[in-house]
Amino acid sequence: MKMNNASTIKFLILATSALLLCSPTTAQEKPTMKQQPEIVRKAQANQWKWKSPYSVKTTVDRLLAVVNRYPEVLKYDRIDQQAVAKISGHDIRPTEVVFFQNSKLVGKLLTANVLAARELPIKTVVWEDDKGQVWLQTTNIDYLDSHYGLKGGDGAIQAIFDLLPGWVEETVAK
Repeated sequence: MKMNNASTIKFLILATSALLLCSPTTAQEKPTMKQQPEIVRKAQANQWKWKSPYSVKTTVDRLLAVVNRYPEVLKYDRIDQQAVAKISGHDIRPTEVVFFQNSKLVGKLLTANVLAARELPIKTVVWEDDKGQVWLQTTNIDYLDSHYGLKGGDGAIQAIFDLLPGWVEETVAK
């Protein structure tokens, strides 16, 4: 993917002005905290970071396949940071970033504190470290809630807890 500076800047402005994720289409599809508290605790303990047994590209493909099951979630083009770095003559290990959001949840979060927009949309970075291990890390939802004093954002934080860790666990499952 070749991007010029103007298209890179345009994309970043678009992506950073956008916001978060949503709930699934039917109540039957929606997992609850009671069903997956261990997944949320694991996400919190690991600072919202997971190991992936797959390549960066495959990990991002798998994440997007999970997120695509939720038509209400707005997905933004993934950014191949390795390709972007090459534009300026730098060579980095495989790294991609994906942004996604849902305006209903974002509205609740921003009503609680508009400055939370600095952390939105939800960002997921997938990278390969210098030992070849692939990692996936998302926006830290605990930080988002506590740092901006959202106090749960009228249920939005709970909705994220109900969805995001499960999506990532499915993404990195063998």
